Amino acid sequence: MGIVIITIPGEAKRTFANSLHKKSGGKVDLVIIQKPKPRNHSIISNLKRLYNSVGLKALPIEIWYAILLRLNSSAKNTLEYFREHSLSDSSESGYLPKTMEVTSINDNDVFETLTKLSPDLMVIWGGTIIKPHIIKVAKKAINLHMGFCPYYLGAIANQHAVINREPWRIGATIHYAEAKVDTGDIIEIITPNLSKPPQELFKDLNDRAKRKYLKVAKRLYEGQILSKRPQKTKESQKLTLKEWTPRMRYRLAKQMIKWERTGKLA
Repeated sequence: MGIVIITIPGEAKRTFANSLHKKSGGKVDLVIIQKPKPRNHSIISNLKRLYNSVGLKALPIEIWYAILLRLNSSAKNTLEYFREHSLSDSSESGYLPKTMEVTSINDNDVFETLTKLSPDLMVIWGGTIIKPHIIKVAKKAINLHMGFCPYYLGAIANQHAVINREPWRIGATIHYAEAKVDTGDIIEIITPNLSKPPQELFKDLNDRAKRKYLKVAKRLYEGQILSKRPQKTKESQKLTLKEWTPRMRYRLAKQMIKWERTGKLA
């Protein structure tokens, strides 16, 4: 009857879980971590995945862009800006709350565990699409989406805002979790400091989103009533990882390099 966090591996996620555990007075009952899927990185398996995403006709050009990305390390590095976080000053090397590693958040074992815990608050950050029956176990469920709702939903949201040259639609959104991905009522939107160069911009945005998410989660667990507003989903673009092809990544990387050089996303 406390807090359950659903997340993926990573330093930022670990420090977030530990911080929420401390700030809530030790009320994080469980951190459920979805392990990354094992992947075969052979050339053949990579080609099969790419073929399944783009089809035979587009495959040659996608292979060409994959080669360009591999050869251009500076372009490839800019794609990591979206994950930038400041180094943690936490002294803990592991998780303070109890953890449970799973291959899928939607497994029956997870559902049974959550049903027994009956959490007051489910806090979601990262991972796969969570099925409605999992979300409904908690009295309240919130999600941190690294994108500006309602404009860009789903995966690689801020990346698409950059590709589309829409800096005013870069951001992070804290919202209630619903059956449809990233469509729940909005609690907070964190916007970027557009005067910063891209690497600093995303590090600052990600850090502030994490701090704001901590505050929102703590306040909701304490029973505070927070203002919210519904999303106008007709304005939304719903994005999937299938669109995250080598050509798209290369196009984004070149746009990021130009942004760094000129100081403008235009």
